[in-house]
Amino acid sequence: MTDSDVLLRLQTSCATAHGHYDQVVAVSQKIINDSFDKLYEQFPDYGNVDFSSHRIGSIKGSLDSPRLLLGGGVGADLSLTSALYVMRFKDGNITIPADDDDDPDHVEPLAGWNLAVTIDLKTQSVVVDPDADPDEQARQQAIWDFIHDKFDIPGDYSIERLYAKLADAHWRDFDFANSQFGVNSDGSKRSWGQLIKQYPYLETDLQIMLNHWALDQEQKGLTTTGVKFNLPPPDKIDPLKPTFQPTAMIHQVYGYTNPAKGVPKPVISYEAPGDLNALLYCEMVSNHELPKDKQLASTGNFTTQASTIGGPRIDGTYTLSHQLFLESFLLPMLQAFNKTSIVYPTGGNFSYSGGTSTISWNYAIGNDQAHQDTNDQFFVFKPVIKSGTQSDPTAYQFTSEYTSTLSPHGHNPDYNVYGSYDATGTSRVDFRWTPGGQGFTLSGLSVYRYDIEWADNDAMQRPFGWLRDRFEASWSMGINIDSVEGGVLKMSVNAGPKSDCNAMVTQPQHEQQQSYSPPNQAENIRAEIVRQISTHVQTLEKNLAAAFQTSAKFVYPGNGTFKFSAPCVGNMGEILATIEYQPLTSGKTSVPSPVTNKMRSMTQFGYSTVPVSAPGIAPETKLDWSYHKPLKGGQTAVEVLIQGKNTGAAPITLKGLSFTLSSEPEGRGLVTANKFKPDRWTLGSPDSTKSNIFQIVVDADGTPAFVNVKAVPGPMASDGSTPLTFSGTGEASVPSGGAITLALYTGTGVPNTYPVSITETWPPVDGSASHNLPQSVNVILSP
Repeated sequence: MTDSDVLLRLQTSCATAHGHYDQVVAVSQKIINDSFDKLYEQFPDYGNVDFSSHRIGSIKGSLDSPRLLLGGGVGADLSLTSALYVMRFKDGNITIPADDDDDPDHVEPLAGWNLAVTIDLKTQSVVVDPDADPDEQARQQAIWDFIHDKFDIPGDYSIERLYAKLADAHWRDFDFANSQFGVNSDGSKRSWGQLIKQYPYLETDLQIMLNHWALDQEQKGLTTTGVKFNLPPPDKIDPLKPTFQPTAMIHQVYGYTNPAKGVPKPVISYEAPGDLNALLYCEMVSNHELPKDKQLASTGNFTTQASTIGGPRIDGTYTLSHQLFLESFLLPMLQAFNKTSIVYPTGGNFSYSGGTSTISWNYAIGNDQAHQDTNDQFFVFKPVIKSGTQSDPTAYQFTSEYTSTLSPHGHNPDYNVYGSYDATGTSRVDFRWTPGGQGFTLSGLSVYRYDIEWADNDAMQRPFGWLRDRFEASWSMGINIDSVEGGVLKMSVNAGPKSDCNAMVTQPQHEQQQSYSPPNQAENIRAEIVRQISTHVQTLEKNLAAAFQTSAKFVYPGNGTFKFSAPCVGNMGEILATIEYQPLTSGKTSVPSPVTNKMRSMTQFGYSTVPVSAPGIAPETKLDWSYHKPLKGGQTAVEVLIQGKNTGAAPITLKGLSFTLSSEPEGRGLVTANKFKPDRWTLGSPDSTKSNIFQIVVDADGTPAFVNVKAVPGPMASDGSTPLTFSGTGEASVPSGGAITLALYTGTGVPNTYPVSITETWPPVDGSASHNLPQSVNVILSP
């Protein structure tokens, strides 16, 4: 089971209620007090107190390293902006002048004294102001010299110091619960009230002594608990762009809580859990304004208890906001992949030649004409929010969709063929992470599909042919955080063995009838996507190899450095790293220069299209149709024969056959009757006693060709004629050299030319139509 502190740490963020900080450096109370310990070991002057005034008295002794209680005194409610500073006397004496000059001074031993006072935690820019008065200039110069003596700093710089400024201590307001003023004669702890009752002047004199000593310490630069360097690039340096220099900073105290471990609210104490309370550097960069609501709204912890007895705990966390690292640095570089994911189909064009109609169009990969630059706002990733606010993304995503069509539909008047075309190109690029993991995943899916249909009507009902293709292009890569060395994020890209993000193009749908798919489309699509992706990957690898230089590398507690380790990604995409205090063993702290690499721009691929065309072949009858001549008009009863001959070498199988002709009682149609009954006779010898009968036969003896036959009148036409459709269904085979015949015995209309529309239906064959477009045979009735 994952430790609850670990899960809470993944919830940390740089968010306030309505805004965010760019980055937060959190150090525990323990790190700060450890810093005091190391400072006092390395610089003994820190532990000397020596002040003397003939009128006031003197205080002289040596100090153990002080203790800082973040948030106030033991038992108090946590304060976000103050701390308790506890001076711990190792030895020494305080001398109080006697009332009578002839009497000896009063001397009190200081061993065991603990003086706790409230202080403000602030920042200070260390500069020597030429317009300041001489005393102030001297004070600033002393601090400047101290920094130069202890730190090796390249180039121009400014310094911000976190420190317990003793000159601002509330020396009159000792925190009695956390102070000890020696002991009484009976060995009991002496209270402040007992002390000033014994020495009334100490109520003011002790304050004056400590104030003077504190100012003297500050002038020596000896009150530093933390130093922060801002290294704005010198004019001659062209820094790595993502080296964001803090331009605004505030501090606040952040209390440790974890109900699952018995800490429902922050506790102020010297030991755990109070020493897990953290002091935060809350920073903005690039002249971003501090949020108006200053209090951090994070629900997690920057520090953790040990998960095993005697095991390690986390006493410091560097948190880099997703707004700064992802939205300002990494995601803008990845927008090039969003552009590459685009599939843009153009509108269609229609042409025809004889029975072949053609729809042609173009498509482009990675360009839609309108958005040429990868830095265009169009390509910006959008946060995926499951709950909360815009400050709480769980992923980022880019989507696009393009559609094109052919309007109006294409028309081939020679064969009365209509063609329609609809195409869509969609893309989605997902940027995701696993909380607690050490990297991100960027994956893309592009879908390109088109639907072409062929019919004999503009409404595109009952299409006889179609071409429906769907192509899916997918790719994925990992962006890994390999380490955080000295505050520098070192990252790498895993784009597969060929640096092509393992791009793959599949064709999950392919349907065609009376058409065919343009060749090599899947291969061409993949080749273009891989060409662009591989180029982007190479640039990305070079940029990330230069490393993301965070300004956290310029934070040094006391006179040492931070060791950064265990980088991971938080729930909301923040970069988290564990920081540990690493004291100096000798020499100066070396502050590194900003990196001078330039970020490489992503390649901008121009608009280039691939031409595509898809033919639609009008299906024609397989039989050679004609009528038996001569045929006279104006007859009361005559045999009308319409035949389809198989002139090929192989038999032709029919699943159905239909004939549509006109009828009108007064002779304005091919036949005069509009009601027919099926019958059977030998061709050439109809029964003269019957009339208005029909049959569909293969053999001349009158054997039916189909199991089912019928004659159905249609609605009356505008000229008064009625269309009659004679049809047969089942299965009929017409041998090579044979014929199938519609035979009618009926009256004929007046001499004229009358069209008969014929539709053959065949067994289904993949890729081919199952029926022809209606074909007309012109029957001429002669006088």
